[in-house]
Amino acid sequence: MTSSIAALCEEVKSILPSDLREDRWYLLTAAALVASGKPTEVGKVYEYLVDTEYPNLTLEQERRIASRFSDLLMKEWTLVGIPSVLMAISSLARVEKFVSATNTALGEKRINIDLEKDITERGTKFIQLLYKQNLEPIFDTWGSYKEEFAWLEKSVIYGLFLADQTVLSQVETLLVTLPSIMCQGWPGPALWHLRGLRRLGRSVEDVEKVQQAVEAVAVWSGKSIEGWPRVTDIKDEI
Repeated sequence: MTSSIAALCEEVKSILPSDLREDRWYLLTAAALVASGKPTEVGKVYEYLVDTEYPNLTLEQERRIASRFSDLLMKEWTLVGIPSVLMAISSLARVEKFVSATNTALGEKRINIDLEKDITERGTKFIQLLYKQNLEPIFDTWGSYKEEFAWLEKSVIYGLFLADQTVLSQVETLLVTLPSIMCQGWPGPALWHLRGLRRLGRSVEDVEKVQQAVEAVAVWSGKSIEGWPRVTDIKDEI
């Protein structure tokens, strides 16, 4: 760590494509910090966001910001595990201004969950959009575990969380999933999600900039980025 969180946030914003900066830069930054072993820094990102972009913050504005951080962490725990995400949540709770446990209820979408139809359908649709012809060959590497873990991917990881677009869009979700995977050093899955951004319509140049922003956070966190795959390594049909 050679610079402050504020300097890191500014660096990320300067790297990202222009349309992924405003109201989106912090999604990538927070996700990368959690996956890089710095979850307690997420609260500082929240503070920086509020202090610099919401000088006259209202309760409704903070509700929206908090819901976006909540959704990114709800998605990220499926990729990095719950302990580091809980540490990020605690760091966020310490810097809340108007929102609190007393004025925030459990969302309706978390009540009476039905995994049998709609949720599984949306999960299957999103995962197929990202993976296309590459999906079944990946599933086929799972042997006797295929059916159970394909269900987990479609119904729970994607169905319940990653395919939920009530808060974060598809592209915003990839700004969470890519750093979550890449900062853990998993080259194969990282390449899949670089490809996923391309399949959502982002150009090679845009995806490269997104990766450079992820790398900035990883390096700031003390992670090595040696050997990370790049968008130009994608050989599949987009």
